[in-house]
Amino acid sequence: MKNKQGLAFILFIFLLLVPVQAFAIEFDITEVQIEAQLNEDGTADVTEQFTYEFEDEFNGITRSLIPKEGTSIEAFTAKDSRRDLEVEAENGLYKIYRSGNEGDTIQVELNYRIVGAVEKFSDGAEFYWPFFDDSNESDYGEMTITVIPPASASETEALGYGEAFDTSSITDDGTVVFDLGDVSAGKTADIRAIFEAGLFPGVTAQDGKVRDKLADDREELENDAAAFARNQQLAKSLGIPAIAILGALLIGLVLFSWIKASRRKREARSGAGEFFVPEDSMSIPALLHFTNPNYVAANGMSAAILDLMRKGKIRQLSEDHFALADRNTDHPHEAVLIGLLFDTIGDGKEFTLEQVEIYTKNELNHDHYNAATAEWNKEVKTEVMAHHFYEKHVGLRWAAGVMSAVFVGLAVVSGIYGLLPWMALSIALAMLALGFAIGYSPITREGHRLRSEWRSLKTAMAQLPTEQWDRLTMDEKQRAYAYLLGSDQKTAERKAHVFTAAEPANDVSGFAVNPVLMTAVFVTASTTTSATADASGGGIAGTGGGVGGGGGGSGAF
Repeated sequence: MKNKQGLAFILFIFLLLVPVQAFAIEFDITEVQIEAQLNEDGTADVTEQFTYEFEDEFNGITRSLIPKEGTSIEAFTAKDSRRDLEVEAENGLYKIYRSGNEGDTIQVELNYRIVGAVEKFSDGAEFYWPFFDDSNESDYGEMTITVIPPASASETEALGYGEAFDTSSITDDGTVVFDLGDVSAGKTADIRAIFEAGLFPGVTAQDGKVRDKLADDREELENDAAAFARNQQLAKSLGIPAIAILGALLIGLVLFSWIKASRRKREARSGAGEFFVPEDSMSIPALLHFTNPNYVAANGMSAAILDLMRKGKIRQLSEDHFALADRNTDHPHEAVLIGLLFDTIGDGKEFTLEQVEIYTKNELNHDHYNAATAEWNKEVKTEVMAHHFYEKHVGLRWAAGVMSAVFVGLAVVSGIYGLLPWMALSIALAMLALGFAIGYSPITREGHRLRSEWRSLKTAMAQLPTEQWDRLTMDEKQRAYAYLLGSDQKTAERKAHVFTAAEPANDVSGFAVNPVLMTAVFVTASTTTSATADASGGGIAGTGGGVGGGGGGSGAF
């Protein structure tokens, strides 16, 4: 089956899911303690303590703070247990310089003031703030947020949103403690605390009441939590059995198909017998593409030239000098190769390997050379597909595709309702089903026979006695050596003298005196023209996804 295409697609999808931070500095934030001391003038003096454990060398940490609309952040400072730390600030992103080595654990304290942190109404004053939002790219461990009123309070109310829901407790003096525990990256957690309005004489009161709004929000969140619990139980009772049953069916289908394909391969494999060159049923490049999982286009181009020489389409004038004898070709890919070598690189009638080197060293020619070789590869594959060596199984593949879509849906539902192990299993099964739907095209018995014969030939030629080689016809020798050159260059290099010694020196239909040199030229050309691209990324302050457009996050550099 065409495993490589399916696996490549699955790998592509997997890479898309890998977060960018996977390629950045590795660290864990194991503990976060945030304390907001509210003042009578409505400001809040915030102290944050972050404990970092690093797995790489580092230069410092980052903290993004996006203030709510109508508020501002002032007097940001940072220190560790020994000294004040240098801070750079730009657009809400604070870079705190504190370098260290792999394996270090550090604790950094951040201090800043929120201006306009408290809003006062007729029935109370509230502190409603997002210390991070969904733009945060770091996991937080053991997070605690404490909100302290300017004086002892007796009418404190509190409510947490997002990850902070149902985490609040109120002490005897009216202080609110939100014990969030572990918080995953990309989550939100707005915290809200209401105190007596009289505790904030420096804040101008607004019209309206706030405690009723908090009560309405609490009722709504509790109703949502109850509905979530009911739906979660439904997802468990229906989703888990569905994943298990469909997963068993899929795995059984894959195993059955694999066993069937393996049995066919064994049955079609040629038995051990006398060395022979298989019949001329395909061009050498197409054979190489079909029979070699590690097929290299550059080696295939050398083999293609030898195949064209065998057919009398190209004549060799010297070791690196070739002339065009006949433009009429059997396959489109042969015309593409002749066009590249003789018309683009050569003068229309002849070309040399030196011209190939000169042409591909010029960067202006790289796009055209790569486009031509890509077209050549495409046409080689077209010849392979024309032989129908792969079975379709359209119905079976569509069924697997539908199963993949069902598993994606089950993964989404499992993720929404916190069934994370089942979500992971659903994703794995969805990828398996998708890979099967895309890549399941088992090779026919005829295809296996052809593969077996040519692979056996390649193995035998590594130790082939000269007398067996001499018994082959000229056409058989040319096809065998061209195939060997394209599939096993090392063996071809060792056997080069055996082949060339048997050919008349003046035989214009013969092969290159040094075909390995020709392969080296095309390998170098392929390497030279291969484009490379570098990707880089940078941090941003955040998107302000919390209440009132505020938020933030943490990181390292």
